[in-house]
Amino acid sequence: MAITTLDDFGSLLDGLTVGQHAALPYSVFDMLFPPGEPDDGARARAYMFAKSHGCKIENDQRAKEVLFIRDVTNPSP
Repeated sequence: MAITTLDDFGSLLDGLTVGQHAALPYSVFDMLFPPGEPDDGARARAYMFAKSHGCKIENDQRAKEVLFIRDVTNPSP
């Protein structure tokens, strides 16, 4: 599944089970959360988006990707 919108990505995250993750290369992260890594505003928006989908975030600078890791079964709205 190609991720081109936040709706696409949200659907992908909603389909994850606890412990699974989705990795976004920086280039896709930058498109979904402009201006992208390492902007603090982009990071804050990504954090809130992840939280709303029951995920936490880990930034893997070596691999140049951001991991969205499902950590709760039913996220709060």
